[in-house]
Amino acid sequence: MSESAKQAFEQASLGAQNTAYEKIARLDPEYFEKLKGLYVDATFGREGALPRKIRELIMVGITCALNRPRGVRLHSERALALGATPREVLEAMETAAIPGGMPGLWLGVETLDEILQRKGIALE
Repeated sequence: MSESAKQAFEQASLGAQNTAYEKIARLDPEYFEKLKGLYVDATFGREGALPRKIRELIMVGITCALNRPRGVRLHSERALALGATPREVLEAMETAAIPGGMPGLWLGVETLDEILQRKGIALE
């Protein structure tokens, strides 16, 4: 894996990263470079009409609706790191209950509560 691609992934993850990317990079470095292009360059690393915080809140909702625990945790932590309030993260999760059902909301609320307790943050 190229060092620049690894650094780009680590920077884009804001300290909340999926360690599977290191395995992908080791097993298929060429694919990893292309994945970096999509994940970092085209999505989370570029400036666009939607600020990164909003993109992360969208990902919180999507991962809740799809019932993806790791994604809910990672994107919730990133949204908070980018300045989202706990209430904004919660409301993204609540909105996801419409297309995704209540199990996604339950997963989201449990995850958010764990993150907030671990970080000593209160829900405003």
